[in-house]
Amino acid sequence: MTTVAHQGQPPEAMKPPAATEVPEPLPNAAQIPLESFKLPTFPAQAAALQALTLTSDIKPSEYSDQLATALDPEAIPPTFPKSIEALTLELFSLGFPPPFLTTLSKALPKLKTLTLYSQLVDGVGDGSRKDAGEFFNDILIGKKENGGGLRELHLLDVFCRKGFMAGLGGILEEISDPEAESTYQVRSALRFLEVSYTYRGHADESFLDRIPADELPAMLVPSLLAASFSLAAPPERPSDSSSDLADDPLYVDENGVPIPGRRPEGVVPVSPANAGTALLMRKLTGSEVDHEGLEIVKQDEQKNEQQDEEDGEAKIHIPGTGPGPRNLKMLDSTIYTLDTEQLAHILRAQKELAILSASVIVSATEASKKALLDSLRGGKDGSAGKDLEVIEIVGVPDAEFSQAVSESTQTTTDELLKQIFPSQSDMSDLLTHLPRLENFKMTILRASSFGSVEWTRAPGGSWNGGIVQGKKDTKGEAETTAAKV
Repeated sequence: MTTVAHQGQPPEAMKPPAATEVPEPLPNAAQIPLESFKLPTFPAQAAALQALTLTSDIKPSEYSDQLATALDPEAIPPTFPKSIEALTLELFSLGFPPPFLTTLSKALPKLKTLTLYSQLVDGVGDGSRKDAGEFFNDILIGKKENGGGLRELHLLDVFCRKGFMAGLGGILEEISDPEAESTYQVRSALRFLEVSYTYRGHADESFLDRIPADELPAMLVPSLLAASFSLAAPPERPSDSSSDLADDPLYVDENGVPIPGRRPEGVVPVSPANAGTALLMRKLTGSEVDHEGLEIVKQDEQKNEQQDEEDGEAKIHIPGTGPGPRNLKMLDSTIYTLDTEQLAHILRAQKELAILSASVIVSATEASKKALLDSLRGGKDGSAGKDLEVIEIVGVPDAEFSQAVSESTQTTTDELLKQIFPSQSDMSDLLTHLPRLENFKMTILRASSFGSVEWTRAPGGSWNGGIVQGKKDTKGEAETTAAKV
């Protein structure tokens, strides 16, 4: 068929219209390595950025000098995107020069998620500490644009000087207080709190002392739905050396070659007597308890608070004294060592928990295993834990366990673990009390050499999995851990 042009109409008019070019989507995430504390100018295409990662690439030999140098007035350029909702700051090992962080906070009106990784957050000087404190105050309170501050806070291998974490808890508690809403015009919107440390105690005897375990639970506030205080095992390189996983710097020589020989493994949580354990229990259960789980009645403090109110004195908020969450869906408390009574107490109070990870003292007896399984439903005759779906237990050996291991051969050690780890029959019994349970995992100190057990529920209700036997001599780790517990 021939197409004929209308009279007076040029042939070009009969051509089909050119295809419309589809513009490339603007990036919504970026990572910038920094060799100094001055951010580059952002192009117009970055105006829609929602996630930004700033990574320190500052030479160690220059870091201290840069901290001592006055910050460039345009360290945060005017072109910095105001659309950013998620910020990550990583590898700033000695912190930041003031007022870098407070200047940055003013450029983040929509920030909802903050992640800090591998750094000394409050720096090495008083100016850096003050700057970091004001930064957190700004972002936790938030601005109108983000509707009430952070939703998520992730602190990964983040260290600080004494009192800093308690100060963050104090800020969160104050903006969680209904009476303070008129002051801040906002209530805490924080939903997810994650604090995690990679265990380095095998090579650094003071490692646990540098974790602010006694202060961290102060950050547990009613708005939270998920809270994690996690102690992670150092990464293990496969024996075939085919993995791309980098070797731990603690176990390589000056040329980067792995040092031969067996490496320590697993974790050791803080002592049950650590003050943070009692604070954790109060925040999660609503009652004051000591390190043995016994309730403490603080009548004198209540009388003093009442007297201050009668005298008309301004109430000074003490970090850690505010209420904790009551509707947690996820809890990881593996930094802290609990006994079965304390675990049961938590589960009776946190009735909506679906995901649980906890470090719990265990002994090499069937009675110890029964006490552990009973605690998961709130005690022997309890009815808690109905919503639990995923459970991880990090077993912390007591003295009896360690003695049994030290007197056994590898074969009898494996037999001991069968007394500690739940069997398929145990899991079937547990399911009658925890009807939503899908997965159960248990290790000893998160060390593969001790062996482990993992059970996964099949669609028909049966349990698949079982015990993975230990492969190495584990006497040394058990004895060392029991001495600390």
